[in-house]
Amino acid sequence: MESKEGTVLTVVVPVFDAAPYLKECLDSVSRQTLRDIEIICVDDGSTDGSAAILAGYAARDARFKILSQQNKGQGAARNAGLGLARGEYVYFMDADDVLAADDAFERLAALAEKERLDALFFDAETRIDKGVAASPSAVNAEDYIRRRDYSSVSTGRELFSRFLKNREYTVSPCLVLLHRRFLDENAIRFPDERIFYEDNIFMTRVLLAAKRTSHRPWRLYLRKIHANSTITSTPTMRHLQGYLACYRDAIALAAQGGWDRKTLAALKSRARIYKLNVRKLAERVPLDDAAKAELAPILEYPLREKAVNAFHCLRERGLVFTIKRILFGRMP
Repeated sequence: MESKEGTVLTVVVPVFDAAPYLKECLDSVSRQTLRDIEIICVDDGSTDGSAAILAGYAARDARFKILSQQNKGQGAARNAGLGLARGEYVYFMDADDVLAADDAFERLAALAEKERLDALFFDAETRIDKGVAASPSAVNAEDYIRRRDYSSVSTGRELFSRFLKNREYTVSPCLVLLHRRFLDENAIRFPDERIFYEDNIFMTRVLLAAKRTSHRPWRLYLRKIHANSTITSTPTMRHLQGYLACYRDAIALAAQGGWDRKTLAALKSRARIYKLNVRKLAERVPLDDAAKAELAPILEYPLREKAVNAFHCLRERGLVFTIKRILFGRMP
């Protein structure tokens, strides 16, 4: 297929100290059967050998474009790459993962064009490195595989509600092909702040704004969990601040009004989960006096709110999970 704009698809790859994984990632992109692509790699202040690896790919393949910047975080790096994108579609790739099929882009772009989609979602396999110590609640190989049928074209809000209802919602931007004009017209970007979990804020905006979305159960991505992955790292104040930012964003969106009943319920559901995760991390991360004062309204947990959360947990997750949650305080 050919784009009227000359480039079908832009791949944006933020890179920070990813040397052990980078070649496998970029090889999986460069051998895609869809050749009319540009690959924008944003070196976000790497201190290992990543810059040299990127330079080598750019020297051998003119489709690679390298942008170097001081370390600003993954969200800012993705935004920088998106700002240079010329493709009709945009895809965000993580530097430590790989595409699982050589025809992934060809299949996705063809369907997105046929159905005139703003966003096309798909699935992933997960590979956990040997020796990685992580609880099942943090690393679940099934988290990126959806079992229900979402193939009909629907609005993003409808898909948002259905994903959450079926407990098949995932925020990874690596599992969606996006129309670039849709992102630009709706001013959708990642948060520039250096926080974790910025994907949550970005994907919420995508789903709230998209007019035409769909999903296919194609496992076109291989998500690799290793010792340096965010979800296996020791919780820090940055993790807590990330969930706090997500909570405040969801609350602010819900307060805007004008949402249909299901969309408002979806936003409130996400806010409730973010708030619970802030509370859980506050038990594990040392807090200074300023942080305690800032978090005081959130850490306060009245009995009425506990009862409401237990009701939602029972309805959404079932009796066994709810009992475990009450007894052991596990995060969803």
